[in-house]
Amino acid sequence: MKFDRFMAIDFGEKRIGLAIGDSENLIASPLDTILNKNMETSCEKIYKLVKEWEINHIVIGLPRIFAEQSINKQIKNFGNKLKKKSDGTDIIFFDEDYSSNYAKSELLKQMQAGRKKKVNKEEIDRIAAAIILQSYFENEIFKRADTGTSSKN
Repeated sequence: MKFDRFMAIDFGEKRIGLAIGDSENLIASPLDTILNKNMETSCEKIYKLVKEWEINHIVIGLPRIFAEQSINKQIKNFGNKLKKKSDGTDIIFFDEDYSSNYAKSELLKQMQAGRKKKVNKEEIDRIAAAIILQSYFENEIFKRADTGTSSKN
């Protein structure tokens, strides 16, 4: 049986956090952080990773709390460009309110518990992407349990 592979994107104007997971394990893992110098270059880097990892679905975090702000317009534009470039890979926008803040707080807890490695912004972005993907997986599990179906926004 072939499992679907997912990539999550935590889009930022300076950096883009990436995470991956699959429909068998339903566990998200941080993958990489790329610098977002321009949309074309970022899309190309992500497209190469989509091919390399044989990704079927891309989950892009879209914060509801900023629905009318320019960052959401940038995220939607980025998703549309990525869809055109990625040969029909399924693009899913998923609510990601506070994922970066949650990632920061989790890393700070690790520091307080004795973590030696210094926290950097790139790590926060990767972990935020993993939080987005894990939330998506959990949302899908609950929806299937409630209705017997899957959802995509």
